Amino acid sequence: MGVSGCGKSLSVKAIASCFSLPLYRVDMIEVFSGRHGNPDAAFADACRTLEAMAPAVVWFDEIEMGLTGQTTGDASAYLGRIFAFFLTWMQEKARGLFVAATANRIDLLPAEMIRKGRFDELFFIDLPTEVERSEIFSIHLKRRGIDPDGLQIHRLRKITQGWTGAEIEQCVVSALTAVRLEERELTFDDIHKAALNVIPLSKTMREQVDHIRSWAYDRALRASPRESR
Repeated sequence: MGVSGCGKSLSVKAIASCFSLPLYRVDMIEVFSGRHGNPDAAFADACRTLEAMAPAVVWFDEIEMGLTGQTTGDASAYLGRIFAFFLTWMQEKARGLFVAATANRIDLLPAEMIRKGRFDELFFIDLPTEVERSEIFSIHLKRRGIDPDGLQIHRLRKITQGWTGAEIEQCVVSALTAVRLEERELTFDDIHKAALNVIPLSKTMREQVDHIRSWAYDRALRASPRESR
């Protein structure tokens, strides 16, 4: 769980890469589309198919919306049956099938879903620390063929406080787009200028982000150490 844009989905992909296993994503929108029959039957068939392909990593994205979303009528009945099946399946699933789920609001999930034996650990991915922000800048610059060593990225640590990894990537993209339109090399000033135009999610949705961070403070295992004050 964690703040949107901080790397929950990337973490699941990293797990599959670390285990050297194929990664399969369960798309709940597709399950409820009706193209595969009744949603509850389609979901059960998908889970059984995944068992047949074990060992593998299975990814349920935004699980709080896909399995516990607010619905009415027939959809609500299907959702109830899917949820009941999922609880049993998580406990009895085939050996070698590793299930990971991502959520922004894990407090919306019922306790029986996240107890040990179903999901064995709950990790919280927080806003990146100063050091992590510099590392994220370096990663995205290197991916685009830019050497970060001469750009003094460390000078952006304060101005990017409260940023997510996704916002850092977009800052790099914006700065590179501007300089390539002018057909010149990227400088620190270009990145700094792009950074000044970013209003982070932690400010735009401060109350929601603060709620997520406060809820997870001592209820989940942190994915990285707390930032020293």
